[in-house]
Amino acid sequence: MLNSSLKKTFLFLFLAFAFSHAQTHRYGWLTDIHIGAPGADEDLTACVNSINADGDIGYVMVTGDITEKGRDQELDSAKKILEKLTVPYFIIPGNHDTKWSESGNTKYKQLWKDDRFVFDKNNIRHIGLNTGIYWRGGGGHIAPQDMAWFDSVITATNSNNEIFVYVHHVPDGDIDNWYRMYNIAIKKNVKAFFWGHGHANKLQFIKEVPGVMSRATLRKGNGWGYTVVEDSPDSISFYENIKDSVLNFWGSIPKNISFSGTPVDSTDFDDYSSAVKWKKDFGQIQSASLLVYNSKIYSVSYNGVLRCIDLLGNVVWQYDLGAVVVSRPVAQDNILAVATMIGDVFTFDAENGKMIQSLGTNERITSQLQVCRTNYQGEETWGLLFGTSSGKMFCYDLFLLNLVWENNYAKGMIETRPLVVDNRIIYGSWDSYLYCIDAMTGTLNWRHTENRNFYYSPAACIPVTDGSKIYIARPDKHVNAIDLLLGKTVWNINKFNAWESIGLSSDKSRVLVKGLDNNFFIAAAKDGKLIKKIEMKYGTDTMPVEIFEQNGNIIFGGKNGFVYTIDSKNNFRKLFFMGQCRIHTIYPITDNVFVASNMDGRIVLFSL
Repeated sequence: MLNSSLKKTFLFLFLAFAFSHAQTHRYGWLTDIHIGAPGADEDLTACVNSINADGDIGYVMVTGDITEKGRDQELDSAKKILEKLTVPYFIIPGNHDTKWSESGNTKYKQLWKDDRFVFDKNNIRHIGLNTGIYWRGGGGHIAPQDMAWFDSVITATNSNNEIFVYVHHVPDGDIDNWYRMYNIAIKKNVKAFFWGHGHANKLQFIKEVPGVMSRATLRKGNGWGYTVVEDSPDSISFYENIKDSVLNFWGSIPKNISFSGTPVDSTDFDDYSSAVKWKKDFGQIQSASLLVYNSKIYSVSYNGVLRCIDLLGNVVWQYDLGAVVVSRPVAQDNILAVATMIGDVFTFDAENGKMIQSLGTNERITSQLQVCRTNYQGEETWGLLFGTSSGKMFCYDLFLLNLVWENNYAKGMIETRPLVVDNRIIYGSWDSYLYCIDAMTGTLNWRHTENRNFYYSPAACIPVTDGSKIYIARPDKHVNAIDLLLGKTVWNINKFNAWESIGLSSDKSRVLVKGLDNNFFIAAAKDGKLIKKIEMKYGTDTMPVEIFEQNGNIIFGGKNGFVYTIDSKNNFRKLFFMGQCRIHTIYPITDNVFVASNMDGRIVLFSL
């Protein structure tokens, strides 16, 4: 028989082994599912069936690009397949789920309750963050409220807990404000970052923290597949399952790596020219750009807080609409109109914020609002224009909120702000067409396209006009001049590396184009011939804005958070840095006073 001392030794060794064994576990990792792409449903179904048949997989992570275009039907299909998993799964969206969402990114939360997660397993705290930008592509961003939530979760985490962080984009420059997430994560025992987006298996450091990218579930090479993650006390190992073959080990991250955790510089505001008069931070996503009306600034956050701000930066009044808003408000005759994503329209007294009336349309309102002169019951009046997720354009009497007409020619979501020229209304749709309709009746005058590809639709660009031609910049890098009356192409140029940002000089003689990569172009409005190429080195910029010239100065903001001016001699300079976040269209208030806003809810008043 064993003596008591030997029994204790064996018991200790057994418990130590049992504890170590309990700490080793496996989970599945799905990413870049792209439901809506060819074969994606079958590939995801095969992955789900494979996971269900594997008794060692305890739960599943899903890190974005659940769909191809963020359509409701695609999201529903993905949900239906993922719900067949017999183990829990935790999910975040990607840029394909947010860029073209016909629900303004509300459908995702209806299905999965949230676009972020946190849960604990063994000694690991798993944290997932959304890095998709609402209706914007070309990189990722973490919204201010999500960053604050992440900070609170990290702060509340026990120092002994290991932390795994999941995002969709590569957590370096691909997420523009990655360094804020990094600085928060290194406060505690972060072990690794996990992401998709690149559709490949890859290990890399994010500064001093190990990280890993996983393949897409979509078939490639040998077929569909996914990643199996094995966590053990001393390492995180990664295996690829291709069509239910033997697991292929391809990499691991040791957990005993020590790093200094040096914070990254996170300066988020710099005024280089003493141009800034004041700035306000509301710390909420602001999808819509600002409205300037009667020496007041009107903003509305994504979560529906409408504010009236005076030129000193004071909030004059505010109103909580209690619903998602993606549409820029509009004002006329002291009536301020605003619309929610779910289809409610409200009018307010622009001065005091008193609600005048409201209307439920039962349509998802996705376009920016606009006004036009129209005719209601034989009387000329102001009409309120808005477009919907299904491609309808509505005109309501601004004063009574009675329907004047509706147009349903477009077959894709309308996102842009309609352009009104006399009695014509021009707007693009995510069906590849630019439309021109009659302001009095809503009937179609013409529609125009140069490229039938969905991804190259003139839908996010705000059209501009010199009175005879319409100018647009499309994401296929073309700039078009289109005859206003006939809808025919006057000229079509693809030398400007354009995306969706365009404007006109104050005398309408020159077209102003913010190129996709580093260069700004000035061209003749008459024939599109290049006048000047200005090398600005602002990086890749996919943020659609309207560009203004005021007193000889061209002024615009960039995806990189800088506000620029180009003078009459084509010299450019940075005015100030608003923080690492995309900047909306900058609007003039007077000849030399302007207001800028970004998608994080920061507003800046400045002068030249």
